[in-house]
Amino acid sequence: MKRVLVLGTGYVVKPLVDYFIDKCKYEVLVASRDNNHSGLIIAGRALGKRVLWNATPPYDELDSMVKDVDLVVSMIPPSMHVTVAKACLKHGVNMVTTSYISPEMHALNDEAKKAGIIILNEIGEDPGMDHMGAMSMINQVNSEGGKIKSFKSYGSGIPSFEHNNNPYGYKFSWSPRGLLTAAQTPAVYIENGKKIEVSGEDLFEHSWLVEVDGLATFETYPNRDSTNYIEDYGLNDVTDFYRGLLRHPGYCNSIQSMKDLNLLDDKESKDLQGVSYKQFTASLIGADENADVKQAVADKLNLKASSDIIKQLEWLGLFDDEQIRMSKGSNADILLDLMQEKMFYKDHEKDMIIVHNDAIVEFDNRVERRTATMMVEGRPFGHSAMSRAVGLPAAIASKLILEGAIRSKGVLKPITEEIYQPVLAELAENGYKFEHKTQVI
Repeated sequence: MKRVLVLGTGYVVKPLVDYFIDKCKYEVLVASRDNNHSGLIIAGRALGKRVLWNATPPYDELDSMVKDVDLVVSMIPPSMHVTVAKACLKHGVNMVTTSYISPEMHALNDEAKKAGIIILNEIGEDPGMDHMGAMSMINQVNSEGGKIKSFKSYGSGIPSFEHNNNPYGYKFSWSPRGLLTAAQTPAVYIENGKKIEVSGEDLFEHSWLVEVDGLATFETYPNRDSTNYIEDYGLNDVTDFYRGLLRHPGYCNSIQSMKDLNLLDDKESKDLQGVSYKQFTASLIGADENADVKQAVADKLNLKASSDIIKQLEWLGLFDDEQIRMSKGSNADILLDLMQEKMFYKDHEKDMIIVHNDAIVEFDNRVERRTATMMVEGRPFGHSAMSRAVGLPAAIASKLILEGAIRSKGVLKPITEEIYQPVLAELAENGYKFEHKTQVI
């Protein structure tokens, strides 16, 4: 029997564990600082075991867990992945993560090859499904003798149209703190042959509307450094190369307003004992708490007090006289606490994932636009679309590794046929399938 160690119990872990236990009949050890949550994920199944693990140095417990398993899936914060990878290298154990490859992780490539192990990263929804869908499309074009001149890739996890029912058009289906990190991460993309570099501060100044054929018009903003993938995708001659996120329209200005108020700052922890939300908000802009704080914020943002953004901040509760629920915390802690209270999915509500790749392709006698679009909704009273979109690719790839179907070694991404073809095939069986369209232009 294969033994798998799953580190973490976040939003997207349960479908992964379900796959290992129910489909593969693996023994699964779930390690987390929240034993109760681990218990809910295992749900009394004999093949599931839980261990209380706080992910703090000196990591002796991590070492002892890793040496007794066949594969580790790390679903904890990305800053911990290299620590986990080093334990896997020490014991010759394969590893899977859904996170981006950091420079520190990439530096382990030669060591992983020497150890004869796989450290597979970026095998979730975005990154993950976007890479696999892209490579499938690109290799198909290459086989037909075409040349891709423009390539744009979009990913998203947002409320379904039916349940897009709060002022921000967003609800949490993955790490809430990860959302704030993504909102401040610099980005790079290629437009008309020129490299466009965007600072984290100006991220939402580079947003625009994009139509996803057959679905709707969304807002997009750039996702990290797209140019890192040009060589991976074999698209060195493209004039446009963009990787972006999709949101319901209005989102970018809303989050930018939070940034303008310094609400995303998580560096300074403040004493919040006896402080109301209204007083906290007044302090952000240096206003007297007895002033009309709503109007003062509107003035700070150069908006009318009746504007949508002010109404959104009011809906969150930032102008309330109610005392803040925590005694100590940063601006971001307070914001996340309010957002998580109001921007969550009720049991009957559905989220929606979208992965959309859009290419302009030149042939000798024609130019085509090719698109590949995946849209999946969550299951009411069941798994979210996002949890399965992240968990299933990682689980399927883990099974392939344990079965010896992936023979490459080192620090890998899912951009080779031996990985993406079988993963996409099984994802399609589970309802995660790309719809392809071709239009001569």
